Amino acid sequence: MCSTMRRRKYRKPHWKYVELRERDIRLFKLILEQKFLRRREVMDYVFDGMKSYAEFRIRKLKNFEYIKAIQVLPGEPESYLLGKAGLKALKELGVCVGRLGSSVIAGRTFPEPQDQIEIACYEHDVKVTQVRFLFERMKLCKNWHSEKLLKMGTKGERKVPDGYFTKEGRGIAVELELHPKKAKGYRKIFDIYKDDSKTDYIFYVCGDISLKRRMMALVEKESLLTKEYCFILFKDLMEFGEESGIQIPLKGKFKLKAVLQHVR
Repeated sequence: MCSTMRRRKYRKPHWKYVELRERDIRLFKLILEQKFLRRREVMDYVFDGMKSYAEFRIRKLKNFEYIKAIQVLPGEPESYLLGKAGLKALKELGVCVGRLGSSVIAGRTFPEPQDQIEIACYEHDVKVTQVRFLFERMKLCKNWHSEKLLKMGTKGERKVPDGYFTKEGRGIAVELELHPKKAKGYRKIFDIYKDDSKTDYIFYVCGDISLKRRMMALVEKESLLTKEYCFILFKDLMEFGEESGIQIPLKGKFKLKAVLQHVR
């Protein structure tokens, strides 16, 4: 006697509403600040690795259009943009999303949410988010301002870092550099930082060792000693965290944790 297993039919959930929780609001705010978030980072950072609960919650938030899922590249996990309901919730709850030093009105001052994900910037934006989440998880940063926030209220192509935070009253800019630019382009950026009184440290997170060495050589050649330029490899940062090695031109090698602990 043989029996056949019947497949359970998928039933669409009959949700009538969703009661928003603090974690959901944090997710909406992070998506708005970082342009978008990948599923992997949402699972690990926002939901602390609670996979089953995260999958259920994400599905429910998508169903009520609080977030919108997009598949950017084949083989990549889906990414999330902020939906209309998510933006409305932030406004109604009076959440503050604003630029450092600017006038922020709770529930009213917001950067424009993304309506699409730029494929050309996808890898860069994902890795910037990973750097932010790692810094925050290590408790080295508490007030990260993304490029999107830093550009609020500005016009044109004003140069801002990929991320910025303060520690002990000192400004720290974070730049993720995956591909080399022309020396002229770097000099222009160095000049901007030279005249920026709010930035004391510039952390360059580099995609490979050759790019890191090239940029360090440029800093030494330009004698940019009025600011503290720090260089670290992205893969080292992801693998070793606060124990990863960081180089400061003309000063030597240090641990990331030691550098940030001595920011004064």
